[in-house]
Amino acid sequence: MAYKEDVAGIDINFFHVIIGVMKNNQSKRPYQMSKRAESAAQTERRIFEATTALWHERPVAEITLEAIAERAGVSTRTIIRRYGSKEGLFETCIKKDSSNMETARDKAEEGDVEGAIHYLLTDYETHGDAMIRTLAVEDQLDIAHRVLQTGRSQHQQWCGRIFSSFLPDIKSVHYESELMAFVAATELYLWKLLRRDLEHSLEETQEIFMRLVNGLLLLNKTKNNIQNEK
Repeated sequence: MAYKEDVAGIDINFFHVIIGVMKNNQSKRPYQMSKRAESAAQTERRIFEATTALWHERPVAEITLEAIAERAGVSTRTIIRRYGSKEGLFETCIKKDSSNMETARDKAEEGDVEGAIHYLLTDYETHGDAMIRTLAVEDQLDIAHRVLQTGRSQHQQWCGRIFSSFLPDIKSVHYESELMAFVAATELYLWKLLRRDLEHSLEETQEIFMRLVNGLLLLNKTKNNIQNEK
């Protein structure tokens, strides 16, 4: 009987030890998961930052996974495991950029034309050259086409927001053409023509942008006055 009591005593003590270890592991698990999640987020951030930096430095076709990995301080295997390919990485960057990243132009307020042009040109000064390089290979690379299509869509939406008070009702048959006039007057190619091809200063470029936009505003105002007089 004494033998059985000793066995029972050992079993009970062992049970308490196991319970203690389990509780200790459970308390550590959230911390460990948090650290892993933080490390993964930092890795992703470094990869995105490296991709963006290289996009500003060289044509899309010349950006390799090896260059991105070296800049980000990770292995190419890490990038492939996360994104599958360079195209997959770029696509993820595009989605993240369009949903989370605030650009200078997003600070512009509806109806503030001068402020809007200022912020728009700030964006062009930062990203314009990279976008122009991407335009050069749009027909060759699907990823370049997707980057640019995203940019075109965002620019059109931005114009619709900034100039909404100067545009006809969205249901009007004239809405699309009048919106496109503002899109064309604030287009990236105009910035390239003035700043890169003709070497105008930023101040001169802003003045020209303002003249074009103000011309559209005056035209719209004149048309509205004529319609109201009828």
